[in-house]
Amino acid sequence: MKVVCILLSTPIYIGVSAQSDSTMIPEVKKGLVEMVSDPMIRTVQLQYSTLELAYPILPLNTDGQFLTLSFDDLHGGVKDYYYTFTHCDQQWEPSGLTSFDIIDGFDESRISDYQFSFGTLQRYTHYAVSFPNEDVQFRLSGNYIVQVWKDEDRDTPILTKRFFVWEQEAAIDAKVMRPNLIPYRNEFQEINFNVDVRNIDVHDAFDDIRVTVLQNGRFDNASYNLKPRMVTNDMLMYDIDDLVFPGGKEYRRFDTKTLKFQTDRITKIQQQDGQYHVYVNVDESRVYQRYTYEKDANGQYVIQAELSDDVNKEGDYAWIHFTLQYPYVITSGNVFVIGEGMQGDTTLQAIPMTYNYDRQQYEAKAYLKQGYYNYQYALLPQGASYYALDYTEGNTYESENDYVVLVYLHMFDKDYDRLIGCTVVNSVK
Repeated sequence: MKVVCILLSTPIYIGVSAQSDSTMIPEVKKGLVEMVSDPMIRTVQLQYSTLELAYPILPLNTDGQFLTLSFDDLHGGVKDYYYTFTHCDQQWEPSGLTSFDIIDGFDESRISDYQFSFGTLQRYTHYAVSFPNEDVQFRLSGNYIVQVWKDEDRDTPILTKRFFVWEQEAAIDAKVMRPNLIPYRNEFQEINFNVDVRNIDVHDAFDDIRVTVLQNGRFDNASYNLKPRMVTNDMLMYDIDDLVFPGGKEYRRFDTKTLKFQTDRITKIQQQDGQYHVYVNVDESRVYQRYTYEKDANGQYVIQAELSDDVNKEGDYAWIHFTLQYPYVITSGNVFVIGEGMQGDTTLQAIPMTYNYDRQQYEAKAYLKQGYYNYQYALLPQGASYYALDYTEGNTYESENDYVVLVYLHMFDKDYDRLIGCTVVNSVK
C-alpha cells in the first residue's frame, strides 16, 4: 500500500515550563475517574497476577492471568460488598455496552474473600477478589471500570478503579527521546512510535485508530486520541515532534516495612493515642537542583511488613507526616503529595497539603498501610485537572519514566473502542 495520507500535527501540550507562561495546558481529565467515597476504605489496589508493580493491563482470553482488587475496611466486621464492571471508550466515557455485551457470567457478584486483621493497632477487614473467575469472564477488550458498592446501594459505589483488557493484534515499536524542538528540549521527553496494523482490517486509519499515551500510569496528564503523522504500507507513524511530556525527576521515597525503628528517610516514629505516627524527612524543592538518577518505582507502591506471614491482615497503619519547606505560598493553585499509594479521604492518588506560615512549609499527613512508597510534590493549578511539577520537583529530559502506549480500533457496528495493542517503554532502559 502506498502512502495514503500525510497529516501535519497540531501541538500537543502535556506540560508547561515554569519559565514559559505562553504554553497553555488543555483540559485532559476524561470520563469516569478513580475514587473512594468512604474515608474508612483504605489501601485500594488493583494488581496484575502476582506482579506487584505491573500496570493493570489484562490480556483477553488468556488462561492463568488475572487482576486482583483488594482493599481494607477500617470499620472492621463483615459487610456485603459487591462488584461490577463498566466498559468505557478510549477517553473513559461509558461506551453504552450492556453487561451481556462485555462479560460472560454474572453482571454483579459478592466479594466473599475477607480476612480480619491480626496483631495490629488498627483494626480492619481485608477484602479481595480476582478476575476473570468462575463468575465472570470478559468478552471484549477495551477500557474498564470496576466499581464496588455496599449492601443494596448500587447507585453509590464506595470505590472505582480503572483497568485495561487488550488483544495482541497490533505491533508497537516505541522509543523515548530528547525533544528536537527548542522549547521542550531540556525539560520534556518526546515519545515516537510506529504501529503495525497488517493484521487488522482498517478502512481509514485517521478515523478508525485512536491512541492514548500514559506517563507512569498517570491519567491526569494522559494524551488521548492521537493521530498518526503518516500512514505508509501497513505502518502508522507517530513521530510527532511536539508529543511531549514534562520529564519530572525521580520519585521520592519512604519505607515503613518496620515500625519498630527508623529506616532511611524516616526521622521519627512514635505511638500516640493508640496509633503510629511516622515523620518523613523534611523535603526541599528540587526545581533548581541538578538531576541525579536514583532507582525508584515510578510512583507505585508495595505493601510489606517485616516479620509478617501475611501482610494483608498483619500489616499495620500509621499516620505518615510530610513536610515541604517552601518560602512562600503558591497562589496559582494547591499543592499535593501525589503517587499511586497517596490516598486522601476521597482520592486515591493525591493528598492535599496546607501551608504553615510560622514555619514556612507545606504540611500533610495520610493514614497509610506499611510498605514501600514513592511520592512527589505537585501543584494543581487553578481550573486545571493535571498535576504540574514545575514549582516543586522540576523537570528534566534525563529522568527515568515509563510510558504506556495503547492502540484502539473503533468498532462502528457496536460503537465501542477495542484495545488492539499495548506496550510499555522506558525512557532509560
